Amino acid sequence: MKKIYLIGALLAACSFSASATESDSNWTFRTGIAHISPNDDSGVILGGGVGVDSATGLGISLTYHLDNNWGVEVLGALPFKHDIVGTGALDGVNIGETKQLPPTVSLIYQWGNDVTYHVGAGINYTRFFEEKSHADLNAALNAETKLELDASTGFAVKFGFDAPISDEWSFTGNLYYMGIDTTADIVIDNNVAASVDVDIDPWVVMLGVSTSF
Repeated sequence: MKKIYLIGALLAACSFSASATESDSNWTFRTGIAHISPNDDSGVILGGGVGVDSATGLGISLTYHLDNNWGVEVLGALPFKHDIVGTGALDGVNIGETKQLPPTVSLIYQWGNDVTYHVGAGINYTRFFEEKSHADLNAALNAETKLELDASTGFAVKFGFDAPISDEWSFTGNLYYMGIDTTADIVIDNNVAASVDVDIDPWVVMLGVSTSF
């Protein structure tokens, strides 16, 4: 199903590209510091809940302009590292950590002259990897544990702007909201001992520079 969503987005992009007649194609590259602030919630596990701490790293995006107003943006980043912590009855318990990559494809509408603005909507695919459980969790369960987090496919929306600072470069600001949901499994002796659904649903702010070519 995830592949079907991504293929559909690419087909939609190709359809817009075929009808673009207002201007020649061009590209915009953006990069900067991206901060992920989860708006998290979870089910109940071990009598409590699970939360995901914020993370900061390098974000990049590349937009292909189909015409003067429409474009397709691909958002990427270097891996983000998040701490996973207990909430409620588990408050103060370190659960573990994970890294994640959140590639996102969005259809963009752009307007403006000197300063340009754009809004977009698309699909996010988040893959979690290098999950590690914390000693606190092992102590609480009196066992050696492993964490496994399922990948997520969901929606994404954004607002951004580019303000020129020279002939070649602009200051760029971008705000995203992403639907990211996962199931976290606690594994003991290769068996799933407990599972919990976690809604991460983060706000993402990226500030940096952009250039068009």
